[in-house]
Amino acid sequence: MKITRFTETLPWFCVCLCSTVVLAGLQADEGPKQATDTKTAARSAEHAGPANRLSRESSPYLLLHAHNPVDWYSWGPEAFEKAKKENKPIFLSIGYSSCYWCHVMERKVFSDKVIAAWMNDHFVNIKVDREERPDVDDIYMTSLLVYQQMVGSAGGGGWPLSMFLTPEGNPIAGATYLPPHDSPDGRSGFSTVANRIDELWQSRRNDLERTASMIANQVQRMGQPGVQLEQVELEAKLLNSAVAPIKEMYDPVWGGVDFDKRRPTKPRFPNVPRLELVLDLYESIDDDELLKIVEHSLTRMAQGGIHDHLGGGFHRYSTDRRWHVPHFEKMLYDQAMMLSIYTRMAARTDNEVYRDVAVGIAEFIHNEMTTTEGAFCSALDAETNAIEGEYYVWTENEVTSVLGKADAALFSEVYGVNESNPFEHGIVLHLPKSVDDAISEQQVEPQQAKARLASMRSSLLKVRWERERPLLDDKVLTAWNALMIKSLAVSGRELNRPQDTAAAAKAADFLLTHLRDGDGHLQRTWRKGAAKYSAYLDDYAFLVSALLELHRTTQSERWLTEARKLAHLQNELFYDDKLHAFYFTAKNHEKLIARTSSAYDSVFPSANSVTIRNLLELDALQASPEFVRVARDTLSQFAPMLQKAPASCSGLARALHLWLAKPDRLASAQSTNIPSSVTTLRRSRKNPQWQLASLPATGAYELAAPVRPKEHTVFRPIIPANAPAAGFAPQDKPKPLKVKVYPLYNKLPRGGKCFVAVELQIKFGWHINSNPSSPDFLSPTVLLLESKQKIKLTRVKYPEHHNLKVEGSDEAYHVYDGKVLLYGLLEIDESETAGKAEMEFHIKFQGCNENECLPPDLIVMKGKLPIAARGETLKKTNLEKWPKPKDKPKADAAKKPRGRL
Repeated sequence: MKITRFTETLPWFCVCLCSTVVLAGLQADEGPKQATDTKTAARSAEHAGPANRLSRESSPYLLLHAHNPVDWYSWGPEAFEKAKKENKPIFLSIGYSSCYWCHVMERKVFSDKVIAAWMNDHFVNIKVDREERPDVDDIYMTSLLVYQQMVGSAGGGGWPLSMFLTPEGNPIAGATYLPPHDSPDGRSGFSTVANRIDELWQSRRNDLERTASMIANQVQRMGQPGVQLEQVELEAKLLNSAVAPIKEMYDPVWGGVDFDKRRPTKPRFPNVPRLELVLDLYESIDDDELLKIVEHSLTRMAQGGIHDHLGGGFHRYSTDRRWHVPHFEKMLYDQAMMLSIYTRMAARTDNEVYRDVAVGIAEFIHNEMTTTEGAFCSALDAETNAIEGEYYVWTENEVTSVLGKADAALFSEVYGVNESNPFEHGIVLHLPKSVDDAISEQQVEPQQAKARLASMRSSLLKVRWERERPLLDDKVLTAWNALMIKSLAVSGRELNRPQDTAAAAKAADFLLTHLRDGDGHLQRTWRKGAAKYSAYLDDYAFLVSALLELHRTTQSERWLTEARKLAHLQNELFYDDKLHAFYFTAKNHEKLIARTSSAYDSVFPSANSVTIRNLLELDALQASPEFVRVARDTLSQFAPMLQKAPASCSGLARALHLWLAKPDRLASAQSTNIPSSVTTLRRSRKNPQWQLASLPATGAYELAAPVRPKEHTVFRPIIPANAPAAGFAPQDKPKPLKVKVYPLYNKLPRGGKCFVAVELQIKFGWHINSNPSSPDFLSPTVLLLESKQKIKLTRVKYPEHHNLKVEGSDEAYHVYDGKVLLYGLLEIDESETAGKAEMEFHIKFQGCNENECLPPDLIVMKGKLPIAARGETLKKTNLEKWPKPKDKPKADAAKKPRGRL
């Protein structure tokens, strides 16, 4: 979970809704299964009170709130009708059962009787399990990001998600975790935020509703692929652009493909979709650099504390660069994705470490996350007794007590028990070096030592099983189960583990039998004998993919037949012929404020990208021109997205890779909607038709065009050192703005003044907010100066704005587009002794087009100018940037300073 930061400078209704929370961190014999109902009931009863409506729900997460004094509603018409009838805003809280900070907010906010009573009087309160309703979660998480962009907040998304809505469901404002009350360090608490929303609802409701409508409109625009001004060809160079940023995000020290050099200590996620793409491309062209990225990353993750060295499987993410201290929840989808990539690498490299890790994941699933019916549970919590990681960590004394001194000495050296410990609740087991290297340093016989270590791990695991166990979320989710079914089918085949194949088949049979309605449509979730909620695009796409993998492993026609039936049904329910893509919700789904369609990956590949692969694989097994047409049109629709944000679309790049591998498909893809120009890729290793491009060493900012002879500008763009901390946009794509700085004189007059012009060249199709901005909650364009010398920038004059009419808003937006000039006056102190002035011009702006608004951003132009001696003649430069006499600004002649325009 990511926590957002409080922002002080928000407009009148954009209340601070973000808080900073510092996180403390982040194969066995069959173990005992956890009694989930008993534990959920016990956790819910910690703050005993009468049961609320959530006691009738099946979700373990919602049941944790069943005894809150908050008058919770589940998502549905009852809550919205009540809000409309009573003219109350809605407070929407979204989380999931293994979310640590969701539990903290439940204990500190929602169990507080005073806060709850106030919530019940002023809001209609809705609680949602994001895993059951990913559509609601996606829409309102996007709403939070839009809200933060509009107000210039440096926050981000995460859970718990706390949103305030109109009775119609439009988003007013939001945050992630909120403490109950204001903190001494200035962080606003839930009480302050909710009170402010209520006050504004009573006094300025029309303004809030207008703003909420604008946010909703932006969410609708962002939820679909944009209009294609130019067709992006399906060609191999798109694969180059997809793998180049992955190479850039590869950590050469600790592995992984999510590394940010500007923020090296930020949390790390495995990001398997990127690793799968890199491995795909390696298998096509035998580029050893690509294989090294995957091998090094998987080795480092296997050694880290993110890997459970006793029970198998992986925790959700690492709180540090070294994969050492994890956030301790264990998610089914993570196990599925990691099992897939480790199995592929074990089969390709014959590396026993990868095989052991893969087997450990599969055994963990069999032992601890499989229901009695043969389906797979969703998650294991991160905490026990309100302490994160308590179940998993150790002390030196505990290790010695279980193993004895001799064995404990060896175990401690191998698993880092003797090293300094960065986690406050105990020692996180990890491998500071490989097992082989650690054993060799101990001068013991390798095979004997490995057998001893295996016995030690088993002994410690048995002791761990005796501890109070984390909450098991035993609901069965179709999409996540499908991911695991596919991975087990692969490990069963590649690692010769028939038990994995059998488990995959049993789970697939369960889904096809118990998660369907009377019309044969899939359902999203199942628990305690009952299925509920219509399935989403990822449920269909991932299950079709799993059934195809089962068919590949078993050669049973049943799985192929079921896959083909579901693919046809998915096309019928989710595909839109006008959009040329699949929506996330079916045509008969309840109407929300937006219906989304995306190809961006999350922790797993996007459902649209998986669908494209499914259709192509089904066509390969039995020719289907219709499947090929839909696959091609969908791929073409999202190609601009792949071109624009390749690092976020690895799944789509994998789909393109599969498409290019078989050029003869083109003959059967007779689409009249998408141009037919496609470059194909042959998978010849000896003579590949394409080569991976090396990543150019470019800066974060796009350089301006070469300076013409008549221009005099010594300022160049730089990467601001404080950009990440200040919350400006990530530097992963070109900016829609170029900047040039033009001083009026070739030197600065000591004790005098010099006018300066700053030219903003705004990319075609984009605009930036004016100064002053209108509406006033938007982030205005601002010009500032920083200098080590005694120089200040005064009398900044911003250009006239254009009016932009925005759908859903009665008020025109004031914007700049094309090329505009800002003017200011540099004043040089008479006491300044330096011979040169070092200056940085900071341009803060927010770029928008018809499809999106980027986060508030910053460009810094840095340069030097000589400071002239008194009496030295100055030479004017860049005269073409200054208004002609008839255009110069009006001024009081009596007050007109020398050199004034």
